[in-house]
Amino acid sequence: MKETSLEVYDPAGAIEVTEIHAPRLPDLHGKTIGQLSLNQWEADRILPMITSLLQKQFPTAKFIDYARFPTLSSNADVPDLEAAVKAKGVQAVIVGNAA
Repeated sequence: MKETSLEVYDPAGAIEVTEIHAPRLPDLHGKTIGQLSLNQWEADRILPMITSLLQKQFPTAKFIDYARFPTLSSNADVPDLEAAVKAKGVQAVIVGNAA
């Protein structure tokens, strides 16, 4: 009987994760935070609610409403969105919301 060898690959595509997330800000005081919408269920209600709660905790933070950014609906939109975020001096983003 002829010997057979198999190679098995991780279906996730990543073999070694070197950095899980972007570095976190120590807090949001004095930061500019942009809201980014995925244009899904209740985003128009939830994002302002999140902003309201965060403004109470970080009154010196500046929040830029999701309506002032392109809606992220496909990977093709990413360069436009990145440019808009950079142009507004955003230091952190809130992305929402999941269905």
